[in-house]
Parts: sequence; structure tokens; C-alpha cells
Amino acid sequence: MLGTPDSVAAPMISILMATWNCSPLLAAFFRSLEEQSPGDWELLILDNCSSDGLPELVRQYQVAHPDHSIRFSSQADEGIYDAWNRGIRLARGAYLCFIGADDTFVGSESLQQLLDLTSSSAELITCRNSYYSSDGRFLRDWGSSWHWRRMRESMNIAHPGMLVRRDLFERFGLFDPVFKICGDYEWFLRLPSAVSSTHSPTSILKIGQGGVSHTKIGAVYAETFRAQRRHLNLFWSAGCWLLNWLKYGRRRLIGLA
Repeated sequence: MLGTPDSVAAPMISILMATWNCSPLLAAFFRSLEEQSPGDWELLILDNCSSDGLPELVRQYQVAHPDHSIRFSSQADEGIYDAWNRGIRLARGAYLCFIGADDTFVGSESLQQLLDLTSSSAELITCRNSYYSSDGRFLRDWGSSWHWRRMRESMNIAHPGMLVRRDLFERFGLFDPVFKICGDYEWFLRLPSAVSSTHSPTSILKIGQGGVSHTKIGAVYAETFRAQRRHLNLFWSAGCWLLNWLKYGRRRLIGLA
């Protein structure tokens, strides 16, 4: 059983961020966080024993912005999903939001927009994000609504910035840290078709396509195939593997990858 959020002090949203020796990225994120209004949210920074001054950077921000709820946990982990699992156990919010250290908020109202979405009480609240190339060129706004059948083909929702009701992890378990890139996709494949959801067309985060999930496409599709084989049959998984490569080729041709 996961820890139960405090009934009085628990925020509505817990934002979980895994970090490791990424102080410049975190400094950029903090600059975008400074624009957000204090509210019914907390940020959990889940660090893997960084040695580049990151803990000091977090402490400086905590002192300078006491109105923002920032919690810091640092211990050795086995990767992003292991760190997120630690965060899920520590989180107090009714909704969990997973973002990367290299993400920043689109605008000063982004966090409030997330809070407003919780009025739906849906189990999954999806949104869109703005994606940029490594040289800063805007590529597209992307992120679909939750659709169980389409999810079986590939990851079609924007996981960063979306909200997941915390009790779903009680029911379907934590992330499997054996997966290093697509552990979130494997987790979504566990969910039943009856999960309640709502979608907002608003882009919440700016995301640079320089991470592993955007640069090591072969590894991404290999892990996607492993996740599908765990939950789906071989023929479906093989067909989706081929379809994903065809879609990627199309994106390369039109300059979106």
C-alpha cells in the first residue's frame, strides 16, 4: 500500500521530477517556475546523488521562494522510473504529474491551468505540449486524448504535464524500472479501457527533442515492442513495430523528427 496523503496539508497536484547532474537544466526550469503562482501543488525533486551543485541550487530556490512547496529527495537510483517510484511513495497529492528536468512551462498560467483541470475528477487528464528541435526551432504542439485502442499501437498521449490520479498506482502498481525509456508506456498498457479521462487542448510544457526518447529511436521502438509483447499478442506487437517505423519515416520526411 502506498503512503496515504495527509488529509489536511495534502496538495491537489504533486509534480515529480527525476534529476541527475543537470543543474543548468534545472536552473532554466526554476526560471519558468518563478512565473507560476503559489497554489495547491508541490514539486518533488528526486535526485540521483548529483555532484554538480544541484542540491545547493535547490536549497537556494527553496530559501528564495518559501511560498512554493519544493521537496527534495536524494539517493542512488536505477534510473528515471525507479526515481519516479520513490516520488510516488512520497507524494501527497491526489493527482501526480511527471515532467523532465529539461522541460519548462509554456506560460505563467500553466500550473493554474493544470489545477483547473482537476475539477473534472477524471482518472487521467491529458493535455498537449510544445515540442522544439535541439536548435530551438518550434516543431509542433502534440498530445492526443486517452484512447485505449490507439494506446495499444503506440504512445499517443503527451505524458509530461498530464495528470494521473494517484490511486491508479495503488490499483495497477508502480513503474517497472526494468524499462529505461518506455516504462510509462508499459504502465499505461496495464490500464483498463474503462478508465475515466478528459482532455485539454492547452499546451502545458515546452519540450526539447534532445532526450533519449527522441534521439535513440531504435531503442525506443525496441522497448515499445517489449512492453506490447508483455500485454498484447506477438502479431499485434510486430505490426505496431513496423507501423511506428513507417510513421517515424514520415515525420523525418516532413521535418518533424
